[in-house]
This record gives sequence, structure tokens and C-alpha cells, in this order.
Amino acid sequence: MAFITVTNCCFSQADPTIQLVSFSKDNYQLQYPNSWRLDTSGNLGPALFVFSPLENETDQFRENLNVLVQDLTGQNIDLEKYKQITDKQVTDLATDGKIFESTILKSDKGEFFKITYAMTQGQFRIKITSICFIRNDKAYLATFSSELNKYDSYKNIGEQILSSFSLTK
Repeated sequence: MAFITVTNCCFSQADPTIQLVSFSKDNYQLQYPNSWRLDTSGNLGPALFVFSPLENETDQFRENLNVLVQDLTGQNIDLEKYKQITDKQVTDLATDGKIFESTILKSDKGEFFKITYAMTQGQFRIKITSICFIRNDKAYLATFSSELNKYDSYKNIGEQILSSFSLTK
């Protein structure tokens, strides 16, 4: 069951006050700008996508955040092992993959893995920041993606959404 509520928050993007929508489902919750489009159909793979509006008629990439829940049952994968696997996938499998940051951090929400990297996806050069929590044999991965040349413009919003992501159970 999913719950959505609306709150106000300030950030330093184009509009100084952006209304945030709170979303919660199963074992996680997050907040995202109300101008972004929520997709929980699962048709694109992840359990949830939130897409930015297009900036203009020539914009071909919607900055986005997705949440993927992976079942790790029986695989004996902790955050360190998850980090090693992810780092290897980015360097070995991603087209033109370049890691900027890959670390395990602790916060009031618990221990989590964070990675920021760039890769080429089709015609787009993408910069991605992901955070991952592991709990009860499940990996909860929240990933923000932006065109590399627009990343700095969306960084504050992306970080705001990622920092709002938390596990509820």
C-alpha cells in the first residue's frame, strides 16, 4: 500500500520554494518535488520512478530517481560486498564508466553504501548517484540520474530526494 502526502520545503534550484510530495510504500519512504511525475507501475523495472518535467521542447532526457528492491536471500551480501560488486559492474560493464565516489557511510538512518559515477547510455552521458541500504536480506537502492552537463543544476534536488529516502521497517 502506498501513501502520498504534500509538504513544503525550500531548496536552491530555480524556484526558491518547491512543494514536496511524500511517498511511502512497503518498507521505504521518500520525498520528491510535486512537479515531478511518479510512476509506480513497475513497467520500467524498478518499483518506483520519479521523473522531472522536460525543461523545454529540445530536452530529451528527464532527470529521474528510481527505487529498486533486490532480494539477496541466500547470497550472503553485506554492504561491503555490494560495494565491491557495484564498483566492478561500473568499471567492467558500464559504457565509459567512471567512478567519482564509492563509500560506505553512517547516518542517523543507519549504514549505507553511496556511489557517484558517470556512464554513457545511448546518446546521453549520464551522471548517477545511488545509495543502498541492506536490511532483512533485501537491498533498497535509490538512484538519481541526470545528464552529465546538467548534473550541477539538479544536484541539490537529487541530493534532497536521496537524503529523504529511508527505510521504515
